[in-house]
Amino acid sequence: MTTIDPVPLFRLSRAAADLGHYNLAKLLSGAVASSLNRSFFADSLPKTDRELVEAVAALEPLLSDAQIDRSLREAIEHARSLIAANQLVLYPDSPPLYVCRVCGEVAWQAAPDHCPRCGAGALAFQYFLPAFYLEPEPITMVLTQMSRTPDWLDNILKGLSPEQTTRQVDGVEGSWSLLEAAGHLLDTQELIAQRVRMFFDSDRPDLNAKAMWQAVESAKFTAGEIATNFRRSRESMLSQLRAAPPELWQHVGQHAEFGPVTLQQQCTYFAKHEQWHMAQITRIRQALG
Repeated sequence: MTTIDPVPLFRLSRAAADLGHYNLAKLLSGAVASSLNRSFFADSLPKTDRELVEAVAALEPLLSDAQIDRSLREAIEHARSLIAANQLVLYPDSPPLYVCRVCGEVAWQAAPDHCPRCGAGALAFQYFLPAFYLEPEPITMVLTQMSRTPDWLDNILKGLSPEQTTRQVDGVEGSWSLLEAAGHLLDTQELIAQRVRMFFDSDRPDLNAKAMWQAVESAKFTAGEIATNFRRSRESMLSQLRAAPPELWQHVGQHAEFGPVTLQQQCTYFAKHEQWHMAQITRIRQALG
């Protein structure tokens, strides 16, 4: 498969937008995203922290040669060193990041009133969230999508033997069994249910920064028990969320890794996260025959 160099397409997308041809810019940007995601889906990405650290370290000289802002390069190097030391990169180590869309100037914490390099106003700075998952989706869409997962999980797991559910299948995420992947969904469901309760109980909840992969409560369950427990927890949480007053969705909690996070962002994050794993689980299920 041929991978398209994204730079020429991004240049044309930017030119189209600057000339007022916004829908052409959208289509070109979509073509870049499609090409890159196809490549990432087909190729082997770093599967361990060690591989990631080594890959980032190899890239750092290129960032220097490209004259990427020194403060941004130093932040990347610091984040890499933390991961090498088996630590999470927390919010103070990666504060809010803004990049001027006109000239590429980097700003931290807040966009300046005017770019010191090109003079563009504050709204010309692009803000970077830690993850696509945190980009909030409409509340009704999030609730609808989350309500569908229990049935989907039941259908995936039905009719399989214990040997099939525990057979590991290799993929871009590493080797996972269906039991492990489904159990991960249950672990993350229990985590979001806990955080939803925290939003109801506190005006500014102190959200747990525990990495989702550290949750192992599901390891003791069979596939059928995972599906049952997932449904019970999800339906209880959705009942609570549907009764939430509208203003609660914009309440802000503090996350040690992501910083300020609203209830809407938190629910969107987990909904997107589990739908990303649907591709993984579907692939494993298909490999089982």
